[in-house]
Amino acid sequence: MEFASMSWKDISNLDRETIFFISVGTMEAHGPHLPVGTDLFIAKHVEKELLKNVGGVSLPSISYSKCHYLEGFEGSISVSSRAVKKILTSILLHLAKNGFKYAVICNFHMDIFHLRAIYKSIFRAYRYGMNAVEPISASYFDGKLFDDIEGEIHADEKETSLALYLFPELVGDYSSLPPFRKRITMMDSFKKFIHLGAKDAYIGSPSMASAEKGKLYFEKMIDACMDGIERMKRGEKIIPERLKILLRL
Repeated sequence: MEFASMSWKDISNLDRETIFFISVGTMEAHGPHLPVGTDLFIAKHVEKELLKNVGGVSLPSISYSKCHYLEGFEGSISVSSRAVKKILTSILLHLAKNGFKYAVICNFHMDIFHLRAIYKSIFRAYRYGMNAVEPISASYFDGKLFDDIEGEIHADEKETSLALYLFPELVGDYSSLPPFRKRITMMDSFKKFIHLGAKDAYIGSPSMASAEKGKLYFEKMIDACMDGIERMKRGEKIIPERLKILLRL
């Protein structure tokens, strides 16, 4: 069900254990071969699959967020993480105040400032009885989604593979792109990509991508989300230790 297409009476009549889904992404440079909406498109595909599996209501997406690392590239529209936090918190609190209990945030944008905004919204919602979860970043930082290959970071083999599987019609020439790998040290953690030498807005090996790999990655993401939903319904609060450390920085 699409929230925007429902009347207020339809929404009022929903079971209070209905799960609400919201995709949160950004417009950000993803190399010369992927669309700026890549993170949002991946999140929306995850959302659609979860709706098929568990049912629920799809909220309108939040399409802009902080993209600190890709600022400076045309097409990267970076907005304040505070603005994202305010919008997402308002949505979750509205649902909570109307007695709804569950929300799933579908997200594939791993910018630490963006994640901080999401998790601050989730923590605020907890106080009002809303159990919200963002399972993808939790699984990502726990190392459950992808092999940890040094230098594969953005618009790389993983993201390009997912795009080839989910929206191949939007993928440009990736096979001729030379690998650009960069070891990110703690000193580099908050440097913009343009200052790391990533002049084409990617770090990794997009030429190694394939739709077959993308299918496997997508299935892992869905499994992680299904597990996250089950844990959410049991009342667990999901945030890995590694992400806790990053969120404090």
